[in-house]
Amino acid sequence: MRCPRPLRLGLLIALVLTCGGSLTQVTVTQSASATIPGATLLEQLAGSALGFAGLGNFDIADSQEFKNQGIKREQINSVKLRTLTLTVTAPPNGQDFTFLEGLSFFVEAAGQPKKEVARGGPFAKDATSVSLTVLDVELAPYAAAPSMTFTTTAKGRKPNSTTTVEAKVVLVADVNVAGLVCGK
Repeated sequence: MRCPRPLRLGLLIALVLTCGGSLTQVTVTQSASATIPGATLLEQLAGSALGFAGLGNFDIADSQEFKNQGIKREQINSVKLRTLTLTVTAPPNGQDFTFLEGLSFFVEAAGQPKKEVARGGPFAKDATSVSLTVLDVELAPYAAAPSMTFTTTAKGRKPNSTTTVEAKVVLVADVNVAGLVCGK
């Protein structure tokens, strides 16, 4: 059975348009937790870092979202941080973010300068989940590296009791799908 001429023409046009460099967006979500020991009355966090281990050595090209669509690192055109949310997961009651005066997240990768990507604070009393202010930073050079790392600096004091905080990072990547179809 032969393919009708209009269908062949449509497929050819679609292939040409696709190989011309069309983009698609892929959303990648990564979460990690950090445990902050409870404080004595004199302890301070001033200038300390909160270690979110799951955000260290993060390889976006190794994410399940990229793997599911067969996307390679070379197809990344742009990556932006969409949201960064912190949530107190333990203790279950009574701990908010008022122990922090301010918090900044940075991105780092080999051969790239360390850049601030999000910040927040001071935080409202009783807020157990907060969204940080996301800065407009192009992350493609960091995502192109074998791994990128999100680090923090915090100013404030330690919480009254040991506190676990989950950080949820949502990245949006513009990828060249022509590479999927045309081998680019």
